[in-house]
Amino acid sequence: MSSEEGEEVTPAPSSEKFDGKVVAGAAAVGGVAAFVLAGPLVGLAAAGGAAYAATRNDEVGAAAKSTGKAALAIGDKAREINEEHKISDKVAEGAKNSLAWAHDMNERHDVSGKVTAGITAAGNWITDKLGGEQKK
Repeated sequence: MSSEEGEEVTPAPSSEKFDGKVVAGAAAVGGVAAFVLAGPLVGLAAAGGAAYAATRNDEVGAAAKSTGKAALAIGDKAREINEEHKISDKVAEGAKNSLAWAHDMNERHDVSGKVTAGITAAGNWITDKLGGEQKK
């Protein structure tokens, strides 16, 4: 294979330990960043490109490996903090309570019915102004 500059690019030598976790970390960072900026198809392509880059034995590979290692370190630290402070449990409980509250508010005040009626009224008003036939 050759790089854009015309220099030969070779995969990492067999004496260098191939770390699938580092490759996956690089792929995750590249994929998520591209997904946020450009959408799912570009994100998927970028993940593959970042994973490939992490297998290269050149400056591009070194950068991708560093990114992958950083992603792993962040993931490990996040897991440690979560275990210590039970953050995911607290978030799940909060979400459960919020959904129960929203359901209760809707039951007591018919929020979804009022929103639906408002949208229907707005649609009918627009239709009337444009001279169309209204829906009930």
